[in-house]
Amino acid sequence: MGGPGSGNPWRASRDNCEAYTRVDIRYLRKRGMLAPGCSGSLSWNRGGEPAGYIRFKTHFHEIELIYRYRQSGDEDWQDVNERIPLVTTDQYLGGRRRWLVCLSCRRRCAVLYGGTHYRCRKCWNLAYKSQHEPPHERAYSQAQKLRQRLGGSQCLDDPFPEKPKGMHRRTYDRLWQKGEALEDAADAQFAMMVAAYLR
Repeated sequence: MGGPGSGNPWRASRDNCEAYTRVDIRYLRKRGMLAPGCSGSLSWNRGGEPAGYIRFKTHFHEIELIYRYRQSGDEDWQDVNERIPLVTTDQYLGGRRRWLVCLSCRRRCAVLYGGTHYRCRKCWNLAYKSQHEPPHERAYSQAQKLRQRLGGSQCLDDPFPEKPKGMHRRTYDRLWQKGEALEDAADAQFAMMVAAYLR
């Protein structure tokens, strides 16, 4: 697999989570892939192009990840077979939640990121893409995502989306107020940045 994460994961510079392949327990659960005996493959695309795949087998208390990777500049592929523990915790309002366990730090995680091995975000020292964005861009991005969630476009010049069918009016009003606040904050932060630049 190679690419991001190849080599020493403890380097000082921080890559983005979005540059790594990922195993997300929520994705696995929704598709019934956590049932003991289930097996198959996971694949990823970036920009419409294949970005890697792995095979998996689910056991009662662990999920087995089977894949290959190649260090940057190395011709030889390395075979990897990792058994990631699956644990459960009680939820506050009842029910149980399942987690993946990082093999390096033993933390419970919803997502593991792949490079030479699959580990948690902290062990790879990863940052979310939004953490590298200026404050106004982060606010604009959040406002765009909120509009998309309501079925609208990402264009902030368009009218705010109408209430989706089936959504409670109170929920819609809360999201509308949040969207307005995000856009106002982004505009104010952008104006401050421009004023500082002009000074």
